[in-house]
Amino acid sequence: MTDIQRKNLTTEELLKILQKSRTRAELDTYTSQLPEQGGFSSFAEYLFSYLREHDIVESDLIRASQIQRNYAYQVLNGTKNPGRDKVLALCLAAQMNYEETQRALALANLGKLYPRKHKDSIIIFALKQKLSVQQTNELLFESGEEILA
Repeated sequence: MTDIQRKNLTTEELLKILQKSRTRAELDTYTSQLPEQGGFSSFAEYLFSYLREHDIVESDLIRASQIQRNYAYQVLNGTKNPGRDKVLALCLAAQMNYEETQRALALANLGKLYPRKHKDSIIIFALKQKLSVQQTNELLFESGEEILA
């Protein structure tokens, strides 16, 4: 375990250390000490792993996500890069928690949920309450927001 991992530093503390780096060697030392991110290179890879770990059948996930079946299978096999709402629908359907959903969004390069945004705050609530995609869409619609799928 590296010094950075052992100390369990906050993002702000890590940024301070990184900003003090002046040479390539210092940068290499810093990056070599970062904790592993689970080795996932894409949202599809992360989702596939999550489904296996939680014994979720792909067809059940797709049905619960309310995403068109062919498109969802293309997302699952990595041939399509879904938009933010589709990723959120898949996360809700998989019953991911807030942290897992944030990671999924980050891997998809779609921006994390931000509690200051109206729609995001509704989705955060839905994640915490383990609402279905249908229930989340009803809540979004009633709040004047675009639905997910």
